[in-house]
Amino acid sequence: MKFRGVNLGNWLVLEKWMGASPLSSAQAEDDRGLIDEIPAEQLAEALERHRSTFITEMDFVWLSQVGCDLVRIPVPYYLFGTEHHTACVEHLDHALEWAQRWGIKVLIDLHTVPMSQNAFDNGGYMGLCAWAQDPARIDFAIDVLEQIAKRYAGHQALWGIEALNEPANEFMLNMNLKNYGKSFPERVAKSKVIPRETLLDFYNRVYQRLRPIVGPKVALVFHDQFELASWDNLLPQDKYENIVIDTHMYLNFNEWGFTRFDGPEYQAKVAEFAEQLRAAAQHHQVLVGEWCLGNHSPLKRELDDEGKRAFYRELSDAQLDAWDEGIGGCYWSYRVDNPKQPEWDLRTCVVKGWLDLHHGCEDNAASGNDLLSALGLL
Repeated sequence: MKFRGVNLGNWLVLEKWMGASPLSSAQAEDDRGLIDEIPAEQLAEALERHRSTFITEMDFVWLSQVGCDLVRIPVPYYLFGTEHHTACVEHLDHALEWAQRWGIKVLIDLHTVPMSQNAFDNGGYMGLCAWAQDPARIDFAIDVLEQIAKRYAGHQALWGIEALNEPANEFMLNMNLKNYGKSFPERVAKSKVIPRETLLDFYNRVYQRLRPIVGPKVALVFHDQFELASWDNLLPQDKYENIVIDTHMYLNFNEWGFTRFDGPEYQAKVAEFAEQLRAAAQHHQVLVGEWCLGNHSPLKRELDDEGKRAFYRELSDAQLDAWDEGIGGCYWSYRVDNPKQPEWDLRTCVVKGWLDLHHGCEDNAASGNDLLSALGLL
């Protein structure tokens, strides 16, 4: 089975650039800053309003109609609540209920950990990567994953649990620290890269703790630390049952050396992605956990609606075909309320005809636009 999936970003884990959340209207730039800026009771109320309305069952109805069969749901380390955070696990409960009702599988992705694993905004602390420096923080993450496993083990909608989103390698961390050095110098000073040995030990402990709970049919998913080929001989399939390596392949972050920024140049890059997946798939199941149609081509500004539709559709079809070298992919993201970033919003891409999740599938159901319109979501 090749998944046609999507991420439910900016729902339980906020990212300011994606809009339409308590963070987007705050002075703070990340989750940690939001806690410092807004009084706890007021913040709890704002987050509850957001979580109750940003994603509803109607979104799952539409996703089922347009060909989506997997949702990757980023969750924070405070899913079950902490001293400074209210729990949001009941919303995840609803998501699995809705997914089961509409024939969609769920990948629960631990997207943040205390003190961050990558210094990205999506890790909750821009400019900070200090999670792995304290064994107690690593233990905490494993305990959260165990709680998730115990809560949803046996749920028909649960396809997998991802141990940790995007732990940074040295290149990615240095890039982030350089970007955020002036804004968060104290955080940058505390940051260190996560050694591969530490990450591998974490993954092994997660596997040993979760596999007896969830059984062999639930996938345990491990991010590649932005180095897909380096995992070929790690976590071998004969010792680690039903594991999946998650890799993220974004065109807009891989335009180095581009000169024309035209269709053929992007197609050549997608072909490189496909070859990387083909090679990695000889060793593990591989999921492209994040991808999108975002790019920096100046040519798209010269295209009319039909020309833009053809440009994007060619690009999306090629990527969907490439992801099938693994076990499929998950678009980032389902809902992006930022008019300057339409290519990141799956709803926009489907409605405009830039993306058809049925491409390459035997199921050639209707696009789902009629249902979207009827539900008032178009």
